[in-house]
Amino acid sequence: MHVSEFTRALADRLPGWQPDPMAVPIATDPASGRIWDSGPLPYAAFEADSVSRSVLTHHGGLQLYVMPRPHKPDQYLALPMLPANTSHQHVQGVKAPRGIAVPADPARAAARLHRRLLTGYRLAAPAPIRRSSPGHLQIHVTLDHHRRPRISTGYISVFRELLAHGGFLLDPATGECHLPDTLTPEQTRHQLTISLHRLRLKGFHITIPATGGPRSYPPLGPVAPRRGMSR
Repeated sequence: MHVSEFTRALADRLPGWQPDPMAVPIATDPASGRIWDSGPLPYAAFEADSVSRSVLTHHGGLQLYVMPRPHKPDQYLALPMLPANTSHQHVQGVKAPRGIAVPADPARAAARLHRRLLTGYRLAAPAPIRRSSPGHLQIHVTLDHHRRPRISTGYISVFRELLAHGGFLLDPATGECHLPDTLTPEQTRHQLTISLHRLRLKGFHITIPATGGPRSYPPLGPVAPRRGMSR
């Protein structure tokens, strides 16, 4: 079973998780630098040209790096990645959830993930996400080199709004929220406007780059939850 097929089958058994539609060779994969704990994976495995990975993304800002286990054709590796918007400095002092090997059977793999990884991962993630916040109730929008929006924040509730309801994706290489590249500029602006308006209604303050300097948009509604916490 190819890693993309395996990841899709896993997602069918893991509520809230979505598979990355693309498989990427691990030897050239910038997302490998965001693996939080590599578990039983030797570092030399990343030099293999013939091995590809896929990624599972949870709407709470979590991601699993999924790849075949080297020299174990009946197993895959599920490795927790840094939570959304965080870097390795944000997880210092936080006990990392341990990456694990799972059977190539999706049903058994999903059961093992529930039993040995996902709960600990969810419990470990809020602290580094809080540390990554750009400010109290702040959401910062930046533009990439294609002038498409990228969003950073330190609130799990924002990730849920963007990833579960706003049509955003979580970039495995950067941990930033972004809209699909397949959208036109007009569609991107429309979707961004809707999502940011919804977040302002929840009490968030938005900063957006503009000619002449960043523009700030104050909250329109009640105060949002504390950083890293969901409603």
